[in-house]
Amino acid sequence: MVKAAYSSGTPAYGVGPGNSVQMVAEDADVHDAAAKITLSKCFDYATSCSSENSVIIEKSVYDSFVRQCIEEGGYLCSPREKELLEQWMWKSGRDGGARVLNPAIVAQSAQVIARDAGLDVPPHIRMLMVEGSEPAAEDRFAYEKLSPVLTLWKYADFSHGVRLLEEITNACGRGHSCGIHTFNRDYIEHLADRMLTSRIMVRQAQAPANGGSFTNGMPSTVTLGCGTWGGNITTENISYRHFLNITWVSEPISGERPTDEEMFAPLWKQAGKG
Repeated sequence: MVKAAYSSGTPAYGVGPGNSVQMVAEDADVHDAAAKITLSKCFDYATSCSSENSVIIEKSVYDSFVRQCIEEGGYLCSPREKELLEQWMWKSGRDGGARVLNPAIVAQSAQVIARDAGLDVPPHIRMLMVEGSEPAAEDRFAYEKLSPVLTLWKYADFSHGVRLLEEITNACGRGHSCGIHTFNRDYIEHLADRMLTSRIMVRQAQAPANGGSFTNGMPSTVTLGCGTWGGNITTENISYRHFLNITWVSEPISGERPTDEEMFAPLWKQAGKG
């Protein structure tokens, strides 16, 4: 649809892939993080492009986070159940081509997906969880699933977690969004400086937060630009103002022209010329 819009010959705003990834750092409020991530993942059966597809969890809080997700209605699949789930969720394409996401799982409940995959889960389960394997880009569960199936990854230290975050995001979801549950300003600023994503949600449920909420000030929308990282024209939340034609009326002003030294002195100094 985006390619068709961009090649239509008329102006268009297109958006890139979602595949949001959250980090849960060692200082996170695990109860709060699990509740928000489960809420976001289960909303509308995870059909939102902003629904968390993967969660990367620091090793010291991994077990407690998983336990809390189970309390929230999650079910952690065994390695064998993960295999069964993968066989059902990705089917061979036309004429036996590359395996693609099975449309029969899109917008279906965890109960329906589990049943059709041959899994026996308790009736209260509303989210399936699988453990991811490295290299992340080679694990099919790292990719967008459009279903209440959440992939969990364990990281040893922050640099390892960021590598996983970048690998998954760059494989499918570059430019869209990521998030982190932490109170550590250094972690937040590191992601802000490094991640090639248009949105970084801090201690928030990704699906409702990305599109704007009363508690984060983001423009309200269901259309999220991913910038040139995702092959889009803008990184912004597309809102009414993007459809306004604005006329600029310009009159002369008394300008203040900076000197070459004022403009370029820092660069000259960096280059050893100043």
